[in-house]
Amino acid sequence: MKKYAFFFFLSITLQSCVYYPIKKDYGIYSKSLVFSKDKKWLINNIKTGVDSHHREMMSKEAMQLFQDLSSGNAFDLKMAKAEHIIQNSIPFEPEVEDLETLKNSSDFNFLVNIYTMKLRSSLDRSIGELDDYKKNETFAMMDVYDIKTMKKIYSLKASSEVSLEKGEKATIFTPTSEMMTMKNFRSLLKSIKKNAVKTEQ
Repeated sequence: MKKYAFFFFLSITLQSCVYYPIKKDYGIYSKSLVFSKDKKWLINNIKTGVDSHHREMMSKEAMQLFQDLSSGNAFDLKMAKAEHIIQNSIPFEPEVEDLETLKNSSDFNFLVNIYTMKLRSSLDRSIGELDDYKKNETFAMMDVYDIKTMKKIYSLKASSEVSLEKGEKATIFTPTSEMMTMKNFRSLLKSIKKNAVKTEQ
């Protein structure tokens, strides 16, 4: 009896979950980042509106990925400041002057900027039948700059949205903008890992 109850609950859960795709946009840039053993990566502080717990998860997961792909040659801003490699914060949309300062004052080869945004979150506090159209819409974005040439070499945007019409029901399984933001962020990391090119030089 317990077995059938479990499968009934699972069936209801799956029917209640809202599927939504994640759209990826690389713009004019290649899907692949090239990782070699002698190149150093600087991961900037992540700009995001998620809670502190998820922010910490983002930082750890991004660092772990770049550490693995770069054979241990990835540093976050906190580490760089602790070792007196970097003195100041780095803008999320750096000007040529910012990259030139990094070029002249450090031996990093690449700068990684990650930021997320919740564009709409009207579904977050909704449960039950809706009296109006509501929508959650979020994105996560990663830009990579070649510090030596002072140019952007990579950009990936992962975005998603969920909407319900008037009269439809929002449930506990309706994804929140926080959940969607984390899913978009992890989609960035999966794409980096999947398309990474590793060389010996």
